[in-house]
Amino acid sequence: MNSTAYCDTSDKDSHVFSIFLRNARQHHDLSQEQFCLYLREQSSLFYNLDTITVSRWEREINIPSLAKQAEIVELFGEELFDLYGNDQQFITESLNLIDYPADLKANRSAHPYYCDQEYSVEQISVDHHNYRFFMNMILQYEGNPCIEDCLDNIGADLSQPLRIQVAYASGKQVVGHCLYTYTSSHELLKLLNCESGLQQVLRTRSKDADDCMLILSSFGASTQIENTMMSVCLNKFAFSKKLKYLCFSLRNDRLIKKLTIVKLTLFKKRSCPSYDAHVTISSFLISRSEVMANRFLLKLAVISSSRLKTLLKTIANREQSL
Repeated sequence: MNSTAYCDTSDKDSHVFSIFLRNARQHHDLSQEQFCLYLREQSSLFYNLDTITVSRWEREINIPSLAKQAEIVELFGEELFDLYGNDQQFITESLNLIDYPADLKANRSAHPYYCDQEYSVEQISVDHHNYRFFMNMILQYEGNPCIEDCLDNIGADLSQPLRIQVAYASGKQVVGHCLYTYTSSHELLKLLNCESGLQQVLRTRSKDADDCMLILSSFGASTQIENTMMSVCLNKFAFSKKLKYLCFSLRNDRLIKKLTIVKLTLFKKRSCPSYDAHVTISSFLISRSEVMANRFLLKLAVISSSRLKTLLKTIANREQSL
């Protein structure tokens, strides 16, 4: 992610949004009163905004909600992904979501076969010799019949394959995964409204029309790995400016509960046939602005692949020193 035109991150003592606000207003030669008027005209979020509030924002007496920050930043052609992706304090808070506590021995995962904190993340392409194995593993975990239908078409002429990220512990034990793909909002809504299946979405995909990331499964043997797998996808989402929507379409109750806890709103539940029963798939559909307005998702999104690799190397070195 790039630095923004209005944020001088060399000022370590000021809030990143306050710096942006001051610089953006001054760059456009707007008084605080003119700035208020502009925001009130552009968005209903600021219908009762006054100059006192703007002054307090700029002086860091208080800071508006992330939703309002996202709206303001976007009006000036920038994104919170870039703004907070260059703020060291926010990045440190973000990395804490995937780092382990200092007392590793007292914080071992309760997972039956995962007892080490050291792990690595790898992308599994459709031509990988173990791609089918991982698809079967994810299907067993997620139990989503839509994924099962795609197993028979691995290697077929699909416009867009399902993409897999895997976390390995020592001995190549799989301790996390994420399954996702890209599609258009038109095809995604057809899927969520039961007007088409996942196979059709993958077959009819047009690369130029892709504006959605669809996550079908995400798992980690520990909270940290679970956050890492989500972070890998969210950073890809943040990096690609053309992606306007993020969708989780899941059966697994654990992740559904987590998304609910971080205040994502359920978009739709749909029933899918599976052998002699039906299973319920829960979908969360979030706009790009809403991703930025959610503090948990924003934190995971700003963890770049280079920052992740550096942290995983640090974890490995700590583990070896114990």
